[in-house]
Amino acid sequence: FTQTTASEMLRSLVGSEMCIRDRIIMEKQNKQSEPSFYVNFKKVYARNIDSNISLLNFLRHNCKFTGTKEGCSEGDCGACSVLIFDEKGSLAPVNSCILKVGQILDKNIVTIEGASKLSSAKPLIQALNSEAASQCGFCTPGFVMAALALKEKHKNPSESVIHDSLSGNLCRCTGYRPIVNGIQSLEEKIKFPSPINSKGSKLKTAIFGKTTYNYPESKKELIEFISKEKNYSVVAGGTDWNLEAEDSNFKEQKILFLNNIREMSTIKTKTSSFEIGACVTLSKFEELCREFFSPFLDTIIRFGSPQIRTAATVGGNLGTSSPIGDLAPLFFVLEAELSLLGPKGERTIPIKDFFKGYRKNALKRNELIYKVKVPKTKKEDSIFSWKLSKRYDQDISTLSLAAKFKMDKNYTIENIILSAGGVGPTPLLLDKTGKLLKDSNLRFNQNSLITALSHDISPISDLRGTAKYRSAAMVGLIKKMQRSAISGEKQHSIMSI
Repeated sequence: FTQTTASEMLRSLVGSEMCIRDRIIMEKQNKQSEPSFYVNFKKVYARNIDSNISLLNFLRHNCKFTGTKEGCSEGDCGACSVLIFDEKGSLAPVNSCILKVGQILDKNIVTIEGASKLSSAKPLIQALNSEAASQCGFCTPGFVMAALALKEKHKNPSESVIHDSLSGNLCRCTGYRPIVNGIQSLEEKIKFPSPINSKGSKLKTAIFGKTTYNYPESKKELIEFISKEKNYSVVAGGTDWNLEAEDSNFKEQKILFLNNIREMSTIKTKTSSFEIGACVTLSKFEELCREFFSPFLDTIIRFGSPQIRTAATVGGNLGTSSPIGDLAPLFFVLEAELSLLGPKGERTIPIKDFFKGYRKNALKRNELIYKVKVPKTKKEDSIFSWKLSKRYDQDISTLSLAAKFKMDKNYTIENIILSAGGVGPTPLLLDKTGKLLKDSNLRFNQNSLITALSHDISPISDLRGTAKYRSAAMVGLIKKMQRSAISGEKQHSIMSI
């Protein structure tokens, strides 16, 4: 054993230590660059995924959390409900069947398995059990998740609030009375542990099979992407797009995911207006309406269930350019403007100029809706909104009406704006009808109203209603507005006669 041999052994040991250290560093870096999120307060890596998989299938097949059920796979039945923490650390229910893994990286998800282990959640589960709120049990996990989200916010919610909270969950055997009784019997809020904060840099891209997600985090990065890329799908909430986006990996696709751009996901309050990012969810918009546009709430809460409102976005609803989109008539009467972003920057147009035909709009190639600018209403302004549909909850509009008018001290109408959905190829401004209401100071007769409407609307017959029904229903909605305005009463519910 010579000194030379000892030196060689020392160098070998040092080299081995360096290799081990480098490997540890490399493994750590690789983990940081892997797509991941948190399930039941533990980090989960989205490894070896060969398709654009839904969160539901990932939880059931990859994580073996089979308590989350698959029912309709369309976001209607709520059996797949899980909880997601928002940026404020509050819980919200969401449909995992129409949410892709690529949409929830770095987010915190709680399933029924995780919730059932929390001591704070057990009283609610026991209360539901005591009221016999489950029979076959298939839908029960979804109901529990919806009820947990409700009880995190409300100690003693009213029955109407409970009904809204459960509007996205279907039970086919127990009936809803025992479920409501179970929730009402627990008179306390439920406190959840704080979500885990994701550390390290966020991914710029993530690949799931042939699907590549791109995650810009700023307006600059967004412009760079849309300036160079040609074929991609724009996704935020995905409540519409994911209905057609199968888990199967048939073709290569690029997804531009917008929710990581802060300016697009927040509401800014200005002196005389609000700037609503296109990725602001319906839940956030609901909070804004609750404080500043309360007559619109009846329409907003019926836009979809809490699970849908957690994910669906303002920009997505407008961007589909559907003639029955629930938001367009509201923004029409508020005289909103759209900020459109393209490779050359931003441009602003009045929302009334956005819709060009059935499912057609003013977006140029590689442009998208960036934000919505909404003027604040004045004290003398009155606003109204109603939606008619075959079901009260969770249903597409058959037609809708929104209105804003201003009265002077003598109760004379100075200005009025009427807008309707579902009675033409696009959302419409009812100019002739508005003029009649203004000129008559709301003292019109039915024949003159029908004549004015015939110039403004051109309804068709389809599965949701006939043209004749839509015309008659529009007359009824305007007379409902007339009654509310003249009487000075609170906006009459759509369910009132």
